[in-house]
Amino acid sequence: MAENKNFNEEAEENEELIVLADDEGKEIEFRHIATLDYKNEWYIYLQPVELEDMEDDEMIIFHIQSDEEGNDIFQPVEDEDLLNALYEEYLKEVEAGEEE
Repeated sequence: MAENKNFNEEAEENEELIVLADDEGKEIEFRHIATLDYKNEWYIYLQPVELEDMEDDEMIIFHIQSDEEGNDIFQPVEDEDLLNALYEEYLKEVEAGEEE
């Protein structure tokens, strides 16, 4: 699967780590895969460093929002149609990057 290879190669090249806290306050490290604008909304694509319940070619997509103080809040995208559209957008960006 070429798509999986591209995803893994990009994840390794972009070893920027982000630490987020879950609902219980536990800190989780993520690899930053991409941040993309989709329909005038920003989304961040992350992969947990420790893949407990995920395959090595999966990622979590968060909608970037702001709180009252202007701090970024990452809300997991749960709508299946939106997730599919966001993943397609990611693949377009990967393909465009390969052509350059």
